[in-house]
Amino acid sequence: MRRRVLAFTAFLLLAALAGHALTLLRLSEDDIVRQSDRIVLGTVVGTRAEWADPDGDGHQSIYTITTFRIEQTLKGPDQPGTQLTLRMFGGTIGPTTQGVGGLTPFSTDERLILCLEANPQNALGSPIVGVTQGRWIVRTDGNGGEFARREFADASFMVRDTGGTLTPADPPSGKEEPLSDVLARLQTLVQAEERK
Repeated sequence: MRRRVLAFTAFLLLAALAGHALTLLRLSEDDIVRQSDRIVLGTVVGTRAEWADPDGDGHQSIYTITTFRIEQTLKGPDQPGTQLTLRMFGGTIGPTTQGVGGLTPFSTDERLILCLEANPQNALGSPIVGVTQGRWIVRTDGNGGEFARREFADASFMVRDTGGTLTPADPPSGKEEPLSDVLARLQTLVQAEERK
């Protein structure tokens, strides 16, 4: 637990030092799938903010608790039709708002593909692998076509060069693609990981 607290603290510090709301180590889709314990498609059915002290240090922060209904599972134990509880740092209670720019809260009725850590209800920062990188927003157009894209507003990215030095990098692709293409690509990566 202490390592998770230190990692999240370092993540917040890097964001502040870089002058951006959020600075992330860029992950490939293969990295995201490999680090995910769960990959699901579903819909946000509700959110609520609450004060919590997840690391037990006596200091409370606002977290948003989200209920997510599973439609399809690509990886992990979740069954279609079941619900999953997610906890993410940030939210608003009364006049108090806490959060990190770039760590976008969930919205009720939002349809998403999420790549999640093992216990998303116990996350200190974000339950999403790569903070925001394992989240695809799904939309349906006027003709019934389904599309998915990732959003990285207020985020900057870094990569490690061959010497291990962090250097600025372009963000991962945020282009909109057919939902079926994204699901097929992620499923192929999951199957390749399972064969290893």
